[in-house]
Amino acid sequence: MSIPVGIQLYTVREDCKKDFKGTLKALAEMGYQGVEFAWYYGDMAPRDLACYLHSLGLYAAGFHASLEEILNPGSETYAYARALNGSFVTTSLAEQVAKNWPATLDSMARAAEVAFSQGFVFTYHNHDAEMTLFDGVIAEDMALARHSLVQFELDTYWIRKGGQDPVTMIRRYAGRTPQIHLKDMDVGDQSFAEVGCGVLDLPGILAAAEAGGARWFIVEQDICKRPALESARISIESLKKLGLG
Repeated sequence: MSIPVGIQLYTVREDCKKDFKGTLKALAEMGYQGVEFAWYYGDMAPRDLACYLHSLGLYAAGFHASLEEILNPGSETYAYARALNGSFVTTSLAEQVAKNWPATLDSMARAAEVAFSQGFVFTYHNHDAEMTLFDGVIAEDMALARHSLVQFELDTYWIRKGGQDPVTMIRRYAGRTPQIHLKDMDVGDQSFAEVGCGVLDLPGILAAAEAGGARWFIVEQDICKRPALESARISIESLKKLGLG
């Protein structure tokens, strides 16, 4: 399988605050091929960060930002995305599902149009709220049907947490999901688990993603029971055993 594996830096956020460059180096040495940023760039200028990533052999798997950042062509999100030769800008609006999802869909469409005008692909990251039904239709599916420029970063844990099947959903979103957040679920309390250490059908998820044209697998663990870098290592080792990384 040729899809590269990245990691969402939110997983190791405390390590990044203590030693940003050292944390990136450690992730590269583990075998991660890219990193997805989330608001924080280690206080490095875009050009300097681009040079450092290149020295480590890392690529930019994506840039998670606020809706306001993505709607603003002059924001730092686009400055970093350009410098690091990224392709994807991403946001999540889960808190808006219950408030006013139809209006939020319009905001997503605008964000996708702005991103496209700047040369990037807009992807939407789901949580469990997007698995809510509106007149028998999953909220996330409404986004799928609403605007062709909106692409998706499907999160396997949150799909399962919301009562849906990740494999089925990845297949349904084939061609519209360039990024897959690989996140596993503990068999006992449904808490976050290292990839390959939980109940999710990892081989099925990987196969469906490859068939659907995914361009990045991105490990994320919102809360780690072990030291975050240890959890990151466990996840990439699980994926290596399945032919990734």
